[in-house]
Amino acid sequence: MYRAVIFDFDGTIIDTEQHIFDTINRHLNEVGAEPITTEFYRQTIGGSDEVLKDYLNQVVGEEGTARIYQDVHESSTELEIFPEIHALMKQLKQRHIPMAIATSSYRRDIQPAFDHLGLEHYIEVVIGKEDVDEVKPSPELYLRAVQALNYNPVNCLAIEDSTNGAEAAMMAGLDVIVQTNQMTVAHDFSSFNYVGKDMSANDIIQHYFAKE
Repeated sequence: MYRAVIFDFDGTIIDTEQHIFDTINRHLNEVGAEPITTEFYRQTIGGSDEVLKDYLNQVVGEEGTARIYQDVHESSTELEIFPEIHALMKQLKQRHIPMAIATSSYRRDIQPAFDHLGLEHYIEVVIGKEDVDEVKPSPELYLRAVQALNYNPVNCLAIEDSTNGAEAAMMAGLDVIVQTNQMTVAHDFSSFNYVGKDMSANDIIQHYFAKE
């Protein structure tokens, strides 16, 4: 049914959402500042992080915010790929299905984790914040990824963990499987016409990539 797969990165391939939340609060605790709440952080997932950065700038200053994000990116190499996503990538590669990443993060910021995980063995295209004018929920990241893969949106399946990401993919014309994590499981996806939710790698392959 589908000829290519486009993955979100943060919270979809690795659990950076919990990692970012924990790292921010560790730094805030170290300077005696009030930690951010789970509810506040969840609202920032999947799109622009400007609201979060503006808040941190007010609390710890721009230099302090820069240190927090540097810690986040450097320590992200300690995170492992979600097992079902890794299994899915392996099976897609065996079937010669091209894969891409469309992320609201800068490509340079996810590069340490990307390299650590050896994702170059699976991913052909990475489209990041520096490649577009607007990040998710704008569809631009997905449209650029589809274009780079040289397919039509209807031929591509998106894997997303957040409402912002799911909206971006659907607005670009892609079908979406929602794979939530401990942060985005509380997101309300009831208004989204996704094709699957929290599926195993085997189920995704059987439903959408098994040979007829």
